[in-house]
Amino acid sequence: MMTEITINELYEIMLKEMGPQKWWPAERWMETVVGSILIQNASAITVDPVIEEVGRQTNFDPSILQAMTQDELETLIMPAGLYRSKAKYLLAALDFFATSNFDLAQFQTIETKVLRKELRAIPGIGNETADVWLVYIFGRAQFIADSYARRLLMYLGVHEKMNYDQVKKIVMNQSEFTPDEAREFHALIDEFGKMYLRNETQFKTSWLQDYRVVQK
Repeated sequence: MMTEITINELYEIMLKEMGPQKWWPAERWMETVVGSILIQNASAITVDPVIEEVGRQTNFDPSILQAMTQDELETLIMPAGLYRSKAKYLLAALDFFATSNFDLAQFQTIETKVLRKELRAIPGIGNETADVWLVYIFGRAQFIADSYARRLLMYLGVHEKMNYDQVKKIVMNQSEFTPDEAREFHALIDEFGKMYLRNETQFKTSWLQDYRVVQK
């Protein structure tokens, strides 16, 4: 028999079962910028060592990164794949943050909807990356509807093959998360996904298999 739960109850169940994940601390926000661009169309196994190397060479200091030429940046991130495009995206992102002298406090007064539009205007920054930045860099309570999240909610009966914006809207309309909870929810879903969301058969071996999320 299926147990019906809300989105908020799903979060509480996952947090109790898995514990806090504490991803990407805010004081290393430039690591989030670098990592979220390098991970595009790549796997964590491939990208994690590259992120570590960027950290070793630059300490994720935005001024050091911005001073690099595109060729130097391409050489540094080459193992992450699609390095020419990703170097271009990183430099564009650095230019964006440089307009505020890399001071995140200057973004605090910008409405989330407006800020998201500005982020989406940066070359290479799509819906998912923009929301990752909103959650992990700017401390906004948004839902990151990445592939793991969409798959999990599909298995929990929330949707059938909806796109990013549709899934995000459903979750945002049915939940009230603080910025910290938004961070944890994304991290919990992605860690759960690595274990149980390769396919539906694998999901049915998990401790969420008997739950269904109620749609309001």
